[in-house]
Amino acid sequence: MQAELPFHPSRVVAVGAHPDDVEYFAGATLVRLRASGAQLTLVVCTDGGRGGRGLADPAGVRRNEQARAADVVGADAWIGLGHPDGALAPGEPLRSELVQEIRRVRPELVLAHDPRTVWTVVTGLTQPGHSDHRAAGQALLDAVYPRAPSPNFHPWQLASEWPGGGLRPWYPREIWLFDTAHPDLVLDAADGFARKLEALRAHASQDEGGGLVDQARRLGAHWGSAERPAEAFVRLRLY
Repeated sequence: MQAELPFHPSRVVAVGAHPDDVEYFAGATLVRLRASGAQLTLVVCTDGGRGGRGLADPAGVRRNEQARAADVVGADAWIGLGHPDGALAPGEPLRSELVQEIRRVRPELVLAHDPRTVWTVVTGLTQPGHSDHRAAGQALLDAVYPRAPSPNFHPWQLASEWPGGGLRPWYPREIWLFDTAHPDLVLDAADGFARKLEALRAHASQDEGGGLVDQARRLGAHWGSAERPAEAFVRLRLY
């Protein structure tokens, strides 16, 4: 387990499939990155509409919860792409939307789901991976390369008259893949873990009886220990 952050970017984008994903898998690391001075933008791919029980407007509830959680981790902004929960596909328009955010924010570091995760084993129990998680991770990798750095992809985003306004190609320095079964970067999460749990409690519709928080504690102890929880990533250094 590594105590120090291996990289200190000035701008970070974290991409999750659903509301609560980035906080669950990487919330303490996001808190640490923000504390080190990084500008932090969260991107949520789906509306989370299949989460919760008995909600009249689940997507609206989860949107409000995500706004509160983003404040807790110190995000400068969060963007909801609004795709239907459970039906995320790794092609267009998702790739184009992620290219737009990469070109707009110009992050040095991107965090996202590991698209290879079909299952993980935590404390002896198998946890099947979510199809939306794999789709979000694959679309993000496809957006990072070859699309975001090449003017030949989505050239309208580069035009000054486009409503998004004259973006420029961009290529981040690193990607850290969370939600992974085989990490090569395990970071001490103790310093930011209380804020991580506070952010997860903001997702109250998903935390009935403290289940989401309890799961996060178990995952943190799995990668570290109960006393010093950790978060796990695959680190991709691009240049």
